[in-house]
Amino acid sequence: MVQKISLQDDEIIFLKGKSGTVGVAKFAKNGHIFIGTPDKEEIVIFLEKKDIIAVSSFNSGPVAENGIRSLIFLLREVGSPLVVLPENHPTSQRLPLVASCGEKVRLDCNITPGTHPEQNILCACDDLSGVEIKASNEGIQINGSFKNFKIDKINF
Repeated sequence: MVQKISLQDDEIIFLKGKSGTVGVAKFAKNGHIFIGTPDKEEIVIFLEKKDIIAVSSFNSGPVAENGIRSLIFLLREVGSPLVVLPENHPTSQRLPLVASCGEKVRLDCNITPGTHPEQNILCACDDLSGVEIKASNEGIQINGSFKNFKIDKINF
């Protein structure tokens, strides 16, 4: 199933699964984000206004949504870098949130959180695995099956 959803620069959409939530917002400006890798390299990804920030939480409810809002703020407004952990790093199991930025993001429950520098894949809960989110000038296009979502205004 394909859904086109209008999404303004001051809005965030929450895709809700039984065991987690993914929040998606526009990057809303032309800019870049730095990614620190386990190989002691730094990757720079350049983003356009229509590109998206997707943040995945393995929890649900107001605390998860506030965390998602906060990480989107840090990435978009403060310019906080993303950090990628090496495979089998013990902290991977304790990450409350993981993020991906770019033109398209595919949600996948079969990857280890925080260990993928590729920005086209994001660890998510089982219910949202396989969903693909693509940026468009008008909002986003979501390919896949999900039933529960809401759009909230975000005030930056």
